[in-house]
Amino acid sequence: MRFIVRKLNILRSAINAISTSFEFKEIVEAAGTNLPNLFDFVSFGVLWKDDWTIYLYEEASCPPGFTQEVVSNMTRVFSLLVAEPITKDQMTVHVEKREMGTRLVSPQATLKSYLTLPLAVEGEIIGCISLNSHQANAFEAQDLQFFSVIGYQMASTLKHFQRFSSVKNMAIYDTLTSLYNRRYLEERLGLEAQKSFRSGTPLALIMVDIDHFKKVNDTFGHTEGDKVLREISYLLKTSVRKKDVVARYGGEEFILILPEATREVSSIIAERIRRAIENTPFEVGNIRLKITVSLGVSHFPDDRPSSKEDLVRMADVALYDAKREGRNRVCVFQGAPSVEVAQG
Repeated sequence: MRFIVRKLNILRSAINAISTSFEFKEIVEAAGTNLPNLFDFVSFGVLWKDDWTIYLYEEASCPPGFTQEVVSNMTRVFSLLVAEPITKDQMTVHVEKREMGTRLVSPQATLKSYLTLPLAVEGEIIGCISLNSHQANAFEAQDLQFFSVIGYQMASTLKHFQRFSSVKNMAIYDTLTSLYNRRYLEERLGLEAQKSFRSGTPLALIMVDIDHFKKVNDTFGHTEGDKVLREISYLLKTSVRKKDVVARYGGEEFILILPEATREVSSIIAERIRRAIENTPFEVGNIRLKITVSLGVSHFPDDRPSSKEDLVRMADVALYDAKREGRNRVCVFQGAPSVEVAQG
């Protein structure tokens, strides 16, 4: 009886940790941290359909072959649950190795036991969870009961997170281009500027404007114009570093935040963007159209801005110079006047 009470207390703690998590990784980590106190396993997995990802928390000594078996088995079981052919190649796998006490696994270990349950809420299967062991007959009927409670709580929390993420995405992303919107840009720029001004680390801003975009809309219509905006947005995202922020500023204008970028690096990125767009043939109204952009670059600390508004204003001045000097070029703010980056 005392053993059951102890397990119920652990179960209560695990449920509380899962239900009070606010990010997907937190939800998985809460389960992975608490479950070793309830079950005897060497690998715990969560497959989430929303982003086709499998997260594994495993004993540090689990060999790669065992991990691959777990991934294949979870994918197979999930395919059966949703009656849809799913392959492990569709999955992104994240593995976190942990020390789980005395649960040492030999290099030749294979998957001998597993307990896999669907994550289902409101009739929808959104994933599955799995306990996995290198020992035969590792799980009992009581384990199934307790794991079912964990699964129900994880499904409810993940569904809530899924809905919250959808609302959050609507709040920070531009619906047409899928770039960050102006509201998010203002917040993020404020944070990045505050961090750079305090620490002295570099921060660059690139303002991008599509040349003669009004003519595209007037000649071919707004539907074709929207298509151009989406294609240019894709080129912007694929031309920057992973840490950079790309946002739609309004209309045909975009702003890129480049944390820790020197003036030279930001100029190279801006020129890369200019060339990528210039060299891309755009299918507009059944014809191939050449489209170009003008770009203005500002920089901290080189331009000595005292606020995020200064950075935006300086980039805007440089962009104006690029327009005035003939468009399809990059200009870097240097007070008055700004200078054109050489187009090699």
